[in-house]
This record gives sequence, structure tokens and C-alpha cells, in this order.
Amino acid sequence: MKFLMLKTVLVCAALAGLLAPCFLVSRVEAQKQGAPLWYSVVSVNRVKKPDRKPPQNLHATERKALLTLQWRVLQRGDGNIQEEVESSKDFQAGDQFKLAITTNQSGYLYIVNQPPGKDAVLLFPDLRINRGANLVVKDQEYMIPAYCPTFPNPKDCWLEMSPPAGTETMIVIFSRERITTLPNRIAKPNSVVKRSLVEQLLASSEQRIEQMTGELQIPGKKAARYATRVQNTNPKDNEELIAKIELTHGG
Repeated sequence: MKFLMLKTVLVCAALAGLLAPCFLVSRVEAQKQGAPLWYSVVSVNRVKKPDRKPPQNLHATERKALLTLQWRVLQRGDGNIQEEVESSKDFQAGDQFKLAITTNQSGYLYIVNQPPGKDAVLLFPDLRINRGANLVVKDQEYMIPAYCPTFPNPKDCWLEMSPPAGTETMIVIFSRERITTLPNRIAKPNSVVKRSLVEQLLASSEQRIEQMTGELQIPGKKAARYATRVQNTNPKDNEELIAKIELTHGG
């Protein structure tokens, strides 16, 4: 079964100069940093941007949690078993996997697969996930992909590593408001997103990123063994959080 061609190392370097180095955390440290990092409220400046659709009652300053998301990789085991794996592993052609993403507040989620030098392919929103909507709810984990109705077993639905060997980049965009230049509802799976739109979002973002990797726990949920948590720590412009996921595989 082949769902999507991916040639897919967690990268702890810069994403257009926006990502700070990541670091591993111990179980004790992860427990201490769980709720405060996930839910702490600060004064956030609300910034009006031309490609957003803000509410009419937008205030200049609001008390909000900083935009934060957590992701992990699940690999398909025998019998359609979901096995949590380190994102830094070297996948092989034919390996199948899902992304599991949770946000710390409700907002708008976009995920694109970005081949080098080419337009991106939209992975989320997807007609088969969340009824095609990209408005996500806080603390709810979303599986990408989740359901493929044309498959013999619709729940046995995965992304698949395909030749040639290399690196696959997925960009996750989490926004407080709907981004009008990106698809918010789609007519068909795997819609194309212009590379220039993604580059423009990266170039215009004033985010400051802090990232940690290890055994992390979202308050009230079971700790994830191999998770990555990303947060935009800039309260002066906290309108979006743009994270980069890179996976490698041999041919």
C-alpha cells in the first residue's frame, strides 16, 4: 500500500533563521515543564496581518497562552500496530508512518510536505480528517493520515517512504486566525500549495522558537516516549507558530 511518496532526522538547526537549537529533556524535567509550558498565560500583543481573518473584537493586548504544539511519529508494525519511534531514526523504503500532532489551544492548523525547489503538497486539512476542517481543538491529538475510505481497511491508512533515498520536509503552521492565502477547506486530498506562499509566511513571521525533544507529557495525558514540543516565545508577535519536521530514509 502506498499513500504518499516520501523520502523522508529531526533537525535542531535553523528554519529560515527562526528555529533555536533543540535539546533533550529528562523524565523529571519534562514533568516539571509540562503544565507551565503548555498552559501558562502571558500578555500577548495581537498583530493584524494582511493574510489573516481576525475576529471583529480583536484587542491590542490579550491574555493568552503562547502558541505551542507537540508532535510525534508513529510507525506501522505488524497487524496495523502503531509504534512510537524516534524521529531521528533512519527509515527504509516501504516503512509506513503517521504524524500525531497536539496543540495547546484551539486554532488553525496547516501541514505541508515541501519537496526541495517545488510546490508543497497539503497534508492537513484533509477531507478524511476532522471533516475537512482545519480548526483544531486544544489538547486533542490529530493523526495524519487518519482514515482512507478507498482502502480495504480505511483505518489502515499511512504515509509511506518511497525511493529515492533522501530527506523529506514537512512544515507545520499553527495560527491563531485563519490564514486566507492557504486552503482552509479543500475539494480533494493532496492539494498543491505554492512554494512562494510558504516562503512568504516564513519570511514575515517574527516568531522566536524554543524546542525540546524527549519523553514529554501534556497535562492530563500519558507521557509520550519520543516527542518534540515547539513554542513561539515571542509575546510581541505570537500570531503563528511554524515548525519543521524532517525525516530521513535510505533507498
